[in-house]
Amino acid sequence: MCKTELYAQSGVAMTCRSYQEYKEMFMLKEGLLSNGRILDIASGASSFTAELNQKGYEAIAVDPLYTLTSEEMYDLGKKEIKIASQKLSQNENLFIWNDYKSLKHHDEIRERSLNQFIESYREDNNKEKYISATLPFLPFDNDTFSLVFCNHFLFLYREQFDYKFHLDAINEMIRITQKGGSILIYPLVDFKDGIYPHLNKLIDDISEIGINIKINKTEFRFLPSATNFLTIEK
Repeated sequence: MCKTELYAQSGVAMTCRSYQEYKEMFMLKEGLLSNGRILDIASGASSFTAELNQKGYEAIAVDPLYTLTSEEMYDLGKKEIKIASQKLSQNENLFIWNDYKSLKHHDEIRERSLNQFIESYREDNNKEKYISATLPFLPFDNDTFSLVFCNHFLFLYREQFDYKFHLDAINEMIRITQKGGSILIYPLVDFKDGIYPHLNKLIDDISEIGINIKINKTEFRFLPSATNFLTIEK
């Protein structure tokens, strides 16, 4: 485990990630997206939900920041991209640049994702696609979604959230997932590139309630030890 903090982070950052990044991180097959409603949790300014809806899927995103106006979200997104780029440049040699060809390429993806998100967010006047909410309490009925994503939130911030929060958050995701549906979580490491230390306990606790939970490999590479994602099947 790398003891150096690869990416210094205070508080929860707003992310701007694309459909292609999600596809690569979670090794997504198109058929998995066709089973029903999709939810992206802690989505920030990612264009994933916008792109899913453009492709004809039914997708919703939740994030506590969705009380902000489109102008405020855009300004925050631009600020976050600039801050992230500065932080990455300080430890650029510690990351794996297979999928992001360079820091410039990484930033360009962020910019495109932010712009796509803002266009969709601005059009969502009734707040039907972008809903302000935060784990471990989500404003949805039981068995609502066929597929739930949580990308670059849970375990990445393990020093800010205790085990109870992580367990409660996953149980809430299970509650809103349909029988036969799936929950996908990435990465399983923190900002020091260390694997979540309570992962085995978490797997045992979730398994005890009759839920199938397993670790899957991903071919996506950026954080050196982020080689897996979690799949939970209800």
